[in-house]
Amino acid sequence: MTKKNRKIKRTSGHRKKTKRVSGPHGLPSQQNKLQQALTLHQAGRLHEAEALYRQVLSAEPDHPDALHYLGMLAHQVGKNEIAVELISKAVNCRPGYVNALNNLGIVLNEMGQLDEAITCYRQALILNPDYAEVHFNLGNAQKDKGNPDEGAASYRRALSLKPGYAEAHNNLGVILNEQGKVEEAVASFRQALTLKPDYAEAHYNLGNNLNDQARLDEAIASYRRAFTLKPGYAEAHYNLGNALRDQGNLDEAAASYRQVLVLKPDYVEAHINLGGILKTQGRLDEAIAGFRRALSIKPDYAEIHYNLGVILRESGKLDDAIACYRKALSLKSDYAAAFKDLTTIVKYTEVDSIIPAMEELYNKKGDIPDTDRMALGFALGKVFEDLRDYDKSFGYIIEANLLKRGSYEYSIRNDQDIFKRITETFSPDFFASDHGLGSQERMPIFIVGMPRSGTTLVEQILASHHLVFGAGELAVLTDLINAFCTGQKGAPFPECMLDLDADAFEKMGADYIKRIREYAKDAPYITDKMPYNFLYVGLIRTILPKAKVIHCMRSPMDNCLSIFKNYFKEKHGYAYDMVELGQYYKLYRALMAHWEKVLPGFMYTVRYEEVVAEQQNQTKNLLDYCGLPWDQACLAFHKTERTVSTASLAQVRQPIYKDSVELWKQYETQLEPLRKAIYG
Repeated sequence: MTKKNRKIKRTSGHRKKTKRVSGPHGLPSQQNKLQQALTLHQAGRLHEAEALYRQVLSAEPDHPDALHYLGMLAHQVGKNEIAVELISKAVNCRPGYVNALNNLGIVLNEMGQLDEAITCYRQALILNPDYAEVHFNLGNAQKDKGNPDEGAASYRRALSLKPGYAEAHNNLGVILNEQGKVEEAVASFRQALTLKPDYAEAHYNLGNNLNDQARLDEAIASYRRAFTLKPGYAEAHYNLGNALRDQGNLDEAAASYRQVLVLKPDYVEAHINLGGILKTQGRLDEAIAGFRRALSIKPDYAEIHYNLGVILRESGKLDDAIACYRKALSLKSDYAAAFKDLTTIVKYTEVDSIIPAMEELYNKKGDIPDTDRMALGFALGKVFEDLRDYDKSFGYIIEANLLKRGSYEYSIRNDQDIFKRITETFSPDFFASDHGLGSQERMPIFIVGMPRSGTTLVEQILASHHLVFGAGELAVLTDLINAFCTGQKGAPFPECMLDLDADAFEKMGADYIKRIREYAKDAPYITDKMPYNFLYVGLIRTILPKAKVIHCMRSPMDNCLSIFKNYFKEKHGYAYDMVELGQYYKLYRALMAHWEKVLPGFMYTVRYEEVVAEQQNQTKNLLDYCGLPWDQACLAFHKTERTVSTASLAQVRQPIYKDSVELWKQYETQLEPLRKAIYG
């Protein structure tokens, strides 16, 4: 999903609220007028119908049917308070008026008066226990009130009375889906569609269910069917865009979001997600314009100011980003993410008003979510490092890491196992066979290494070259591994690679090229800076033997400190405990030694400290390895306008500096467990 964008809450579909009416009662002349009024009402001639209803009531003020119908007409034009008054009077005039009780419940439900609505439905069911539509509407009210079990029971009762009730199957499916009973939900949606194949909302809800299961092709088909049946269905176009984006089909996803905005120009989430795609594609000005349009619709929406701040920050407009974060905080004073992101781009030389505000929020403990305290702890660690109060800095860093590490399950043994299996699978014998034919495309440049090892700096240097597009951290290789290993009997990655032939490897390489072309249609070279692709160097050599692989290295203690003091959006299970971090670093170092041994000369190693010390010479060597001519812009990489979304985004917006070299020595005593884990 694009960064910080929000998927709209999945709707439960348009619930059919049956409004049964009873035949007219009263004097013959009034009966005729009432029948005429009903005919006009059903034909949509509301003003004429209203006039006749009022004529009946002028003659018989307590006529229950006229009161009921006039109340429903008021509801139809949005005058719900008048509707409640009229229908309530109808019920008082005829205490056993089941249809009026049902419809009074519908109006009250839509007004949010759920307890009153439920009372109406239950009174109606005392009078007529077999009224399926009332059971259905009671289910809607119970669901809206947050009573899913009671709602499901009401839908099931409606279905026992009326098995062909498609709307009840649909809404039961919604509840089952929310309860995590996904297969039962699918069955309910499909039953609704068997009964009513043109039921757009059921197609849409089925699409949401399939999307939640990552069955994207099926979800996309359901969304397309929904808006084919209902062309103005903005939500279906929107969630289609989300599914296409998750598939990596960025152009198609953008087209879906644009269609949403044709149908519903004030659809804020579509503006945000379209902006996210444009950002990913490097179309920064268009992306920023999209976020600003979202703000023109909801100017006091703190989350949009925050999201605009994110894209401005990632595109290098740091002063504008700071203004957005401050605006978000003025609207939402406990916005921990805005505090955290603000501190990443401000270099603190003195205490300002933001710092005590963060500390006050951090110290609320049980009053704020642990995730917020983690973010604030890492942020305060950075702030006090800026202020050179290293003891206070590390105190926050330790607390934040303890909170984070306590929030998930992790065992270093699992990583030890996968590293061992990778080295055993990608052995000298593997590369001595026919493996490695793959796609002969030279376009991709992989930048690998531990997080915080200089990968962002190296990509920014390369992306400043006129022939290179920097695509950032892509999950494409992982996605391809999952796709090609699916269906292998008992063979996960890496063992599944042993079962693939040359054609499969060539296709995998071609699929990779196709996927990353979505990010830049015409660039001669595209970088993929996913650090953990260091796990897949052997696979890269197999499917893209002419690709370039740059391995970024950094002093182990500086590298691991930089990991330990940062709060990552992605999952890094080893990162929040010094011993586990050191153990993982040793696994990484051993694997890179393995690649050097079995694939000599395939990788080019760049050392962060050498780039910092002699930028021009190291940049020339880097370009020579990639087969790129000299480009002076690579030395002024900090001026290049492109999206950078990693923790290093602020650093690559300024010239080379040496502050972080041997920074670990400021924390030498506190980092002793890490040092022992790496060198012991």
